[in-house]
Amino acid sequence: MDKQGNVIITEKPTLRHPYMVCGISGWVDGGESATGSVRYLVSKLEAKRFAEIPIDKFHIFQVPGQLSLRPQIKIEDGVLKEHHFPQNQFFYWVNPNADNDLILFLGTEPNLNWEEYSDAILGVVEEFAVSRIYLLGGVLDKIPYTKEPRVSCLCSSDQLKEEMQKYSMQLLNYEGPGRWGTALLYTCQKKGFQMACVTVAVSYYPEFNVIISRNPKAIRAVVRRLNDLLHLNLDVSDLDREAEELETKLGFMASHNPEFRAYIEQMEKDFIEIKYEKPLDISANEAVHIAEEFLRENKQN
Repeated sequence: MDKQGNVIITEKPTLRHPYMVCGISGWVDGGESATGSVRYLVSKLEAKRFAEIPIDKFHIFQVPGQLSLRPQIKIEDGVLKEHHFPQNQFFYWVNPNADNDLILFLGTEPNLNWEEYSDAILGVVEEFAVSRIYLLGGVLDKIPYTKEPRVSCLCSSDQLKEEMQKYSMQLLNYEGPGRWGTALLYTCQKKGFQMACVTVAVSYYPEFNVIISRNPKAIRAVVRRLNDLLHLNLDVSDLDREAEELETKLGFMASHNPEFRAYIEQMEKDFIEIKYEKPLDISANEAVHIAEEFLRENKQN
């Protein structure tokens, strides 16, 4: 065991210029889009835990209205069976399909010492020569559950921004209170680290008391993009099934509630859907050649 600043490292794997994907609970984790996506990847890839950031310096458990920050417990027949404090854990996975391995960070948004918490993560970035950081997020939004949710990005550089747009991501525009993630992005800009915040819109209908604690459709939108960005070659058909089940449940509710059905139908009219399509991994010249061939064939036909 090796303690480096605020990080405890239990194993030092040999990794090839890994990418880092961060899922932080708290603000901007609507539908568990951030933490749910990272948990999915940790489970699917069977990633191994190798480091953690202790909680005592960064978290306050008794924040009004923030039940998720308290320890999670399980009691059966009057006996305490489980007790779990919030955690900040790093996992790694060696990618057999690409030249970049993967570090996954599953954490809890800090209440205190934001800069130190960021420095702890960036210490791991420096120690393992991480080439790029992806911070995930989800914002609650009134969008139709029948459509693909929008995904937006916020980047540390114009060059990275152009790359992210190839993966059906909109450019984020916002002014107002910032989260810890934007503080991390600010630090990355100053230190010259590449970082992108990937945020998905999550269906939310408070007027009808519909709040989806874990939204598989939003998680799928994030994981699909990471699957291609990181060359993971994952089969995400299980997320497809979960998304279909969610649509079926909400569709059943709409069929028995005319007011809710009309509400969704109106949103569908106003919503511009952007379906995700995997970018072609080809050069500009190859793209021009394919386009010319396509036009030539159409002209002949």
